[in-house]
Parts: sequence; C-alpha cells; structure tokens
Amino acid sequence: MAIFFTIFLLVYGSANFYVYVRAMQAFQFHSLYAKLLFSALFILAASSYILTKSLLSNVNSILYDTFLWIGSFWFAFLLYFILSILIIDLSMLVHRFFPFLPQFLFQDYAKTKLLTGLGVLLLVFITVTYGYFNANNIKLKTIQLSIQKKNSSLDSLNILYFSDAHFTPVNNGRIAKKIIELAEEVKPDIILIGGDVIDDKSNQLKRIGIDTELRLLKAKYGVYTINGNHEFIVNVNDADKFLNENNVKVLRDSMITIANSVQIIGREDGSIVGFAHGKRKSVAELIAAARKDLPIILLDHQPFHLAETAAENVDLQLSGHTHHGQMWPFNFITKMIYELSWGYKKINNTNFYVSSGVGTWGPPVKIGSDAEVINFKIEFK
Repeated sequence: MAIFFTIFLLVYGSANFYVYVRAMQAFQFHSLYAKLLFSALFILAASSYILTKSLLSNVNSILYDTFLWIGSFWFAFLLYFILSILIIDLSMLVHRFFPFLPQFLFQDYAKTKLLTGLGVLLLVFITVTYGYFNANNIKLKTIQLSIQKKNSSLDSLNILYFSDAHFTPVNNGRIAKKIIELAEEVKPDIILIGGDVIDDKSNQLKRIGIDTELRLLKAKYGVYTINGNHEFIVNVNDADKFLNENNVKVLRDSMITIANSVQIIGREDGSIVGFAHGKRKSVAELIAAARKDLPIILLDHQPFHLAETAAENVDLQLSGHTHHGQMWPFNFITKMIYELSWGYKKINNTNFYVSSGVGTWGPPVKIGSDAEVINFKIEFK
C-alpha cells in the first residue's frame, strides 16, 4: 500500500506542477500579490483532497465537506487542464518542424497565451460542469434474462442491482435518495450491490445520514453486497460493520440461498491481499460449496478472468469497479485492461454484467458513461 501511495503522490505532484508552470506562463501575472493569490488558490485546490483524508478525517463538520468538495472537483479540472495543455504543447512542437499555425498568433505572443489560457479555462469549466450534471442523472435500465430453472421453485426473480455508490459527503444523500426512489418504483425481490458502497469513515457517513438512507432500502429477500477495493481503503472492518448494521448484509466469500431456489455468492475483493494481507477463495472453491441443481448468481467486484467463472457454469456474474473510466478518455484504458469494461456479455452459458457505477470516485463527474441502476428481470425456464 505504501508503494501505491508513493507512486500516486509522485504522479499527482508532477501533474500539478506541470499545470501550475504552464498557467503562470499563460497569465504572466505582473503583480506580486496576484501571483501569490493565484499560487495560494492553486495549492489549496491541489492539496485539499489529500489534506482532508490525512488531517481532517476526524473533523465532523462542514469544514471536512468543503475541502473534500474542492479536492474532489480538482481531480477533474486537473485531468482536462493536462489534456488541453498537452494538445497545445504538441501542436507547438509540430509547428516548429512543420509550420501550420497562422502567423498572426505570434505577432503578440503574450496576448495569444493569455487568450489561450482563458479559452482553456472556459472549455474545462464547461466540460466538468457537463460531467457533474451527467453524474447526477441516474438512469434506470432494464435487462431481461432467461436462466435455466433447474430445481428452483421460483419462476422469476426481480433484481435491483447497482455498484460503486462511493458514499461520501460528496457522493451523498442525493444518490441514496434516488436509489431508494428507484427501488420503490421497481419493487425488487432482492437488491444486490457490487461493492464500493462506501468511501469514507463511518463517522462521516452517519453525520450526513447515509445510515438512515441505507435502512430505507427494502426488498423481499433482503439487501446484499460485497466488498470492493474502497471498503479496504477506508478500513474494511469498520466499513462492513457500518453496512451490516444498516440493512446491507456483506457477503465475504460466502453464500446465501433465497426461497430455497437461487444461490447468491459474494466473492471477497482481490484487494484483501494488498490491504489486509489475506486471501480470497477462487471461483471454483466457492462453487464447490454450492448446489449444482439451483441457479447461481455471483457478485465479484472486479471483472477479471471471466473465463474462470464461465467454466464453472455460473448463471450470472455481476461486477463493477471499472466505472468505464468515469472520465473520457480513461474509457480507452479500461477497455484495454478489462475484457468487459461496461455492459452485458455472455460467455458459454454465463451471463456477465459490468456496471459503470451509480456513483463516482473522487470528482462527482462522469463523461463517457452513465450513472446507472439496473433492473434485472430474470425468468427461470
């Protein structure tokens, strides 16, 4: 874990330094006070998230929320500032060898840099604002599946599924309230969650009422989740205690059978190795404890090694984690990493669905994917 955070700080620090230097070159502040003010605001934005998590985690007040909001949004602004500056720098590099830019841009270069800086600022602001509204536009999607009935006594199962809520004072009650509204609309037999439900300490979540919201989630056969990597990041024991106490039962390499008809298996997240020095069971080990004459639904947060699940004849695997990159162009990276970055796929007799998440990590911004809740209407044949 120490190596992960060291690499993160190096990359994050370098990215911020790059943007800061190019911004100073673009705006060319002539006043010392203007330079100091800009520098102070930049450092505040760049350091807010890290300072919040490291120094303010036990501060139960709006002070924590304010700095968390600033730091979270800064991740999105930083990404699109970097992309914009890279495009500009690459264009200038190409122009040096193959001139293609209009000459009037270089007649008053200081003015050109200033206008370019203002243009980038406006474009990035519009992009992040769109991403914020898109992230808050939670969509209900319906998927109908047919699964072998085997010896199940159920003819159908109505599932409400979501993943990656990442509840924090940023991803707060507004997301929870929408999920509750959709659950009341769908009236599911069971609610399944694909991990990364929470992304903060329980004291912060209780302060903003997430515990109360979770207790309002109702389904005939209950509400079940698994651990994602972020439950381990915030302290998995505290996270699971919070969830179990508030109507959401955590399945950790364990299984429940509903109506003596359908088996729900919750697989522990692979983060247990790096964060808790533990281990998890393989899909084969989990399936060995299940009845082969009943349908099996597997919850596995990170959608790796899909062929292993398909080889065990699991009927449906539900995953999340990828966010489909969350912010363009990271979706191209998740497509390269995961066999299925977002959506539905069938391998042999196994149905797979990877959710792009109902919430967000870091910035409450989604560009290139949806904030979604899935209603699976399963018919057993």
